[in-house]
Amino acid sequence: MNDDQYAEKQIYKVVIAAPIETVWSELVNTQSPRPFFWNSNWDAKEMAPGNRYRMLSGDGKVVAVIGEIIEMEPPRKMVTSFQLTSLPDPASTVTYLLKDVDGGTEFQLITEHVVAGSKSEKSMASGSKSIVENFKAYVETGKVTFGARMMLGLFALMTPLTPKTMRAENWPLEK
Repeated sequence: MNDDQYAEKQIYKVVIAAPIETVWSELVNTQSPRPFFWNSNWDAKEMAPGNRYRMLSGDGKVVAVIGEIIEMEPPRKMVTSFQLTSLPDPASTVTYLLKDVDGGTEFQLITEHVVAGSKSEKSMASGSKSIVENFKAYVETGKVTFGARMMLGLFALMTPLTPKTMRAENWPLEK
């Protein structure tokens, strides 16, 4: 694809009132569902460059995102490919950047190489805003926003209606 077929790079930024090591640890935690990632877990052989990952629901039945870890520089940078399993669009790139600043850690989520006008573009724009807002809330308070908690409850109720294409057996970690 030509660069003109991609949406503009989007940068979502927030300052989190916590040390960079804490923010990094919460971002890459593989041990529990990440409520700011819609209660999904990072599922990877290892959180290291060259490894595939998938975002697996807490019950292990649904995979919303697949990709590969492209680059990691703890505790400052992680770059991944990113493909929504519910849509036919090709993978894009998501970069997470952390920087020490007065008052805590600046957290950036950057999306690139998203097909312009695609459903992924629209989904990633709203999703990225939600992730940044709820990641900040979670790290600072231990809870995501009230709106996100309501949405997670609704998602839990709607799990039986999840498209069959998103079932975990359709997205094995290793190919």
